[in-house]
Amino acid sequence: MCGKMGFKSSSFLCLTIFFAISSSIHAFNITRLLGQNPDFSTFNNYLTETKLVKQINSRNTITVLVLSNGAISSISGKDPEVIKAILSTHVILDYFDEKKLRKAQGTGELLTTLYQSTGLAVNNQGFLKVKLNGEGVIVFGSAVVGAPKDDELVQTVLSIPYNISILQVAKPIVPPGIDTQLAPPKGAMPPAASAKAPVPTTEAPAADASSPSEEVTSPPSPSEVITDSPAEAPTADAPSPSLAPGPGDDEGGAADAETNHSSSSRTVVGLVGAMMCFTSLLFVM
Repeated sequence: MCGKMGFKSSSFLCLTIFFAISSSIHAFNITRLLGQNPDFSTFNNYLTETKLVKQINSRNTITVLVLSNGAISSISGKDPEVIKAILSTHVILDYFDEKKLRKAQGTGELLTTLYQSTGLAVNNQGFLKVKLNGEGVIVFGSAVVGAPKDDELVQTVLSIPYNISILQVAKPIVPPGIDTQLAPPKGAMPPAASAKAPVPTTEAPAADASSPSEEVTSPPSPSEVITDSPAEAPTADAPSPSLAPGPGDDEGGAADAETNHSSSSRTVVGLVGAMMCFTSLLFVM
């Protein structure tokens, strides 16, 4: 019994070590692999800038068609989204070495690229075709109808069977229509600029319908304000009428105020007297 248990434990330990070693072998970092060759530095940097590194490293089986610094310079001036799409067509979602590529060209097999998985590809933009040219050299090209198939295989950079293959090609593979499909139209404003509030026009709001001089009526003339008052009518010797009160107006206003004050005083005195009389009556009773 103990012998059987010991055998099972040993078998389990061996399987664990095997899967651990297999996992470490299958794990790879594309930037580290390409970083060993300075001539691929621009291609490597573009993979990082476009965030394709994570997608590549997350796959267990992949083929990367790498470009030298001189070859990739032909697309360096394009829109970042276009560059990302072009690089995505250089990532094949399967393992291909030279032997397997020659077999694929004989069967007419389409090679599925990472761009196909984005959902943006149209008219076979996400597929590649492989052929042999007249000299027997392997060449690649977009699977779009009419696209050239003349991108030659330069060399095998790295090959870990059925895991990752890095192959150098002579020039970028640009699927027809990918430039106009992803690049923003010339003269188009960026989203942040188009979201700005509209510039106010020179027209004023509703207040412009009439000028201030038309809305504000002119002050009434003295003859309209002061009417039918013999005391205030101007005499021959008096100065011209104005809106400012004259001396007579001040005296009249003071007299009215004095009259009102006297009336109020008399009312208060009367009330106090009545209260005193009422209080006296209460004491008498």
